[in-house]
Amino acid sequence: MTTFQIGQKIRSYDFVSRDDCYIEGIITSIDNGVIQFRVTKAISEGEEHTNCPYVMSTSDLGKDWTDSIYEDLGRPRIQSI
Repeated sequence: MTTFQIGQKIRSYDFVSRDDCYIEGIITSIDNGVIQFRVTKAISEGEEHTNCPYVMSTSDLGKDWTDSIYEDLGRPRIQSI
């Protein structure tokens, strides 16, 4: 499991089977496994979108079943960039 820190830039993928749907941002807080970040880029089906929320959250659940699926695809669900 990656250790994330406030101020770090991350990418969070939306769907296991797609690598063209994700949100990037800079972490503003981490609390009980929930990472809140200021959105810097949102990509859906390869197209950049600007009409997304300014702040979003994603859960870093630690090592769970979804991590193994993403690992099989060669990338983590949430990654440092």
